[in-house]
Amino acid sequence: MNSTAIDGVRVRFTASVVLSKREAFEVCEICAEAERALIRTGRGAEAHRLAVLFELIEARLLSG
Repeated sequence: MNSTAIDGVRVRFTASVVLSKREAFEVCEICAEAERALIRTGRGAEAHRLAVLFELIEARLLSG
């Protein structure tokens, strides 16, 4: 378990995150919606970063 301080608060990270199917679907849906909104507002770099996150999550879901 890794830990770090964020805004002076100690936060611990576990090796993995477990999501239900519904939670995973919602995360993907939110990423896609946010990416489209960023593209519409001309924020291409930020949209690309969300697309990369979406692809990472999607790849993990498909390989599991």
